[in-house]
Amino acid sequence: MNNTLKMSCLLLEDDQHWLSIMQETLQQHFPQMSICSSTNITEASEAYLRYQPDLLILDINLPDGLSFEWLMELQKQEKRFRVIFTTAYADYALQAFRFSALDFLLKPYLPQELTEAVEKAQKSISDQHYHQQLETFIHNYTHQDQKDKKIVLRTLDEIFIVPIADILSIEADNSYTRFLLKSRQQILVSQSLKEFDSQLSPSGFMRVHQSHLVNLKHVTGYKKKSNMLLLEGELQIPVSQHKKIKVMEYLNNL
Repeated sequence: MNNTLKMSCLLLEDDQHWLSIMQETLQQHFPQMSICSSTNITEASEAYLRYQPDLLILDINLPDGLSFEWLMELQKQEKRFRVIFTTAYADYALQAFRFSALDFLLKPYLPQELTEAVEKAQKSISDQHYHQQLETFIHNYTHQDQKDKKIVLRTLDEIFIVPIADILSIEADNSYTRFLLKSRQQILVSQSLKEFDSQLSPSGFMRVHQSHLVNLKHVTGYKKKSNMLLLEGELQIPVSQHKKIKVMEYLNNL
């Protein structure tokens, strides 16, 4: 990565220790980057208007509020910028980050992790779809009910914003993962099924086979002889012997 690429960056961090780490790391690895720092949202808002930075590195909890809420106001202006969030709290907001494919750093993080996140932001600065990811994040952050969540799915050529409730099943396809939607649309993404298993299990999905993850709200029945789970639209998903007990426990408790 060409770290001499010029980029302006706004740091929003109320902890002086972490602010110093960020400043030193960015100055060392990105010598051409112009950096302005703020310790609260009021200062950050003034700095943003003055410098119009390309990159925002935002702590979540500030003395005068949450940076999410300030970000929602910035998003309305339709300006082009990138965001990296930092937080010391592994709370519900992290799920919103993952669903929207936005970068975040969980404290304590290493300087190298910050450098890698900034390099990634540099590479994607011209990504025309980024605003959709921000919109998805804001939607998920403001809709706490799992059934209302949306997820960002990236293929080689496109980006899809998909309501979680519209996913029927997810299947491993070699090194890719295939999503099957209620509309019968299929979306192939270059991430492992394991990643989506941990991401979607809190939203009512169950791993019923090494290669299959299903949305339990769409289950319509189970064929015991063939160990096939039935989903809406006459879809049949194999259940492994290892997962059979867990599936039967779920069905018996309906």
